[in-house]
Formats: sequence, structure tokens, C-alpha cells
Amino acid sequence: MNKKKLPGPEIPKTKVLIFCPSDLILAGILKSLEADPTIEVVNVEKGTIDSFMESIRRLRPQVILFASTEAMPNMREICKAIREISRDDIKSHMLILGNIPSHEEIVSLINVGARGYFDLNDASGQLPEAVQVIAKGEIWLPRDKMSSIMDRIISVVGRDMKEKTLDQLTPTEFQVLKLIGQGKSNDEIAEALFISKNTVRSHIKSIYAKLDTHSRLQIALYAINSALF
Repeated sequence: MNKKKLPGPEIPKTKVLIFCPSDLILAGILKSLEADPTIEVVNVEKGTIDSFMESIRRLRPQVILFASTEAMPNMREICKAIREISRDDIKSHMLILGNIPSHEEIVSLINVGARGYFDLNDASGQLPEAVQVIAKGEIWLPRDKMSSIMDRIISVVGRDMKEKTLDQLTPTEFQVLKLIGQGKSNDEIAEALFISKNTVRSHIKSIYAKLDTHSRLQIALYAINSALF
């Protein structure tokens, strides 16, 4: 008697929302993403920024691909708005697609919430990898420019925070900051310090407030720039 083969566990998919007014660029993006079966495009926005923001609130995508052929003077405000409407349990991380601007502009946008840039001149086959990197909350930048851009980010963060001191942190918050600088996840921090994940999140929120920071990247770079390890 033939036994029926039971289906294996379903692989969780990374939900992606795309903003792209250009049909030509959109076609290329969709074709690139089709290569990865674990990526699901939940919606495509071509219209207004308001409708785009409403889609983020409604669909809660893990990754937002923002592609625009025109300069967006309000890009910082868009990044800030996305960061503010993201819930703690489902963060929407944004990857900007376009021609790479100045280092200063990239640093500025990452500091207000963007997770990186994908150069439209790069190989399309790299886009699914970029999406998965962004989904983890990590940074994606063109590989040939990564080192110089990160050096610039670190110098800017160090300059912006030079007036801040670590004296205001509790001993546990100081340890959390060090571990974030080492690239540890909340789970790994909880295990290392023998505390719960909720306690880790509370400490991170306190660190944000005391150091006047708004992202994990900023406090990680602060730890690195302060030579805490």
C-alpha cells in the first residue's frame, strides 16, 4: 500500500511592499524578486505618498522597496514616518533603489530610518539577497562603496554624539550597549545577561532615550566609536 507523503513545513515568506511609479523599473524589480520563492510581494504602489503610507499601515510588510526616478526632497520625512508607524513586533525596513547619491545623503537617510541603498546599476540578481538582508534589520550598501560609506557613518555618529557620555547608563544598560555593538540579537543578549527578552527591549528603549538615538544602528555605531570592546 502506497503511503501518502506528508507535506513539509511551509517556509515563512518575507513580505515586500514596493513603491515604484515607473513601469519599466517595476518590471525589472518584479522579475528579480521572482527568483526567490521565499519573497512575497504583497502590494505595489505607484500613486501618492499618502496611499503608500496607508499600505504600510494596513499590510505591515517586513521590507519596503522604494524606487523613484525623480529626486524626493522630502525623503527624510518619508523615512521618519515609516519608522514611526512601524510596530515593535513587525518592523518595516526600507531599502531605497536608485542611483547612489553622496555619502552625506546616504548617512542622513540611514540615521532617520532607511536601511540602505541598492544601486540600479548593480546586478539584478543581488536584489533578493538585499531584501533578505534588510528583512533582518541589517544594512545593504553597494559592495564597492560599503567601506567608505560606513567610515563616514561612524564619523558622523561619533561627531553627533560627542557631547553624550556613558555615565547616565545603568551597568546593565552599558552591557546591553556593548553587546549591540558586537552585533548580538535581543535573544543573544538575553541569554548572555540571564534576563528576559522583554527586559532587553526595555533596556534598549532606555538607551535610546538617554543617548537621544532612534535606531539600533545608531547605538551600535556609538558603541563601536566609543571603543567599548
